[in-house]
Amino acid sequence: MNKQKRKSAANAAAANGNDSDGSDYEVEWQVKPTPPKVSKAELFPLPAQVAKNVQKAARGARKVSSSEDESDDETGEGLPTLTSAQIGAILETIKNNKRFVLIVKNLNFSTAKEEIAMHFDQAGRVKSVRVPKHRSSGFAFVEMENADGFQKAFLLDGSFLDGRKINVDLSESGSKKSASRIQLLEKKNAEIRKLRKKNKKNEKATDITLVPEPITFQKKVPPPDRYLDKPKPKKLTKKEVKQLKQKKSLREKFRNLEKKGIKA
Repeated sequence: MNKQKRKSAANAAAANGNDSDGSDYEVEWQVKPTPPKVSKAELFPLPAQVAKNVQKAARGARKVSSSEDESDDETGEGLPTLTSAQIGAILETIKNNKRFVLIVKNLNFSTAKEEIAMHFDQAGRVKSVRVPKHRSSGFAFVEMENADGFQKAFLLDGSFLDGRKINVDLSESGSKKSASRIQLLEKKNAEIRKLRKKNKKNEKATDITLVPEPITFQKKVPPPDRYLDKPKPKKLTKKEVKQLKQKKSLREKFRNLEKKGIKA
């Protein structure tokens, strides 16, 4: 009986989980590590040539993004214009320097001449706008009336017209230009961009803006009237009145004596 009681007590203790407290060893739980996730690119690798092409495309995209970040270097957006001395030196190198011609690039094909003229009216008076009939890209020629408008027109480089960011460069008058003249114009435009970058610290260039100067209205003063604007005589004092009377009386006395033939 005692043996059966001991066995039943041992079984009850094992069922309650008290047997682990008196055991001579501990059970170590071995946790299996989770396997690393394998991507589809690793499971299905691309061929070597295709992988190279993908890497080249990624590099090209990086270059494009960096060029977009440095867009103010390619275009004149945010750059000042040229000084009057710099414009004079540039015009001396042009054949027909009496005409102030600019070429506007990256235009929309649907942009009309009137819209281009209105856009460049911010800089000054526009003499003419010429859009070539046969052209491969959107561009036009704008001729300003004077050197001041020509100078301010460079500030419109990088501005938006009809949803497009336009480029404003130097050009020459004449419908046909040789390849050498086109190369010379490209060199001059590159020099103009360099000068405009240097002019960031030039006060003469940075002071020129597209904001019109405030108009001061001066009141016109009418000329003085002969009769209405006569000076009013001053009022005499009592002493001055007495002195005048005395002078008059003396003159009358001398006149009376002269009439009588008496010399005073």
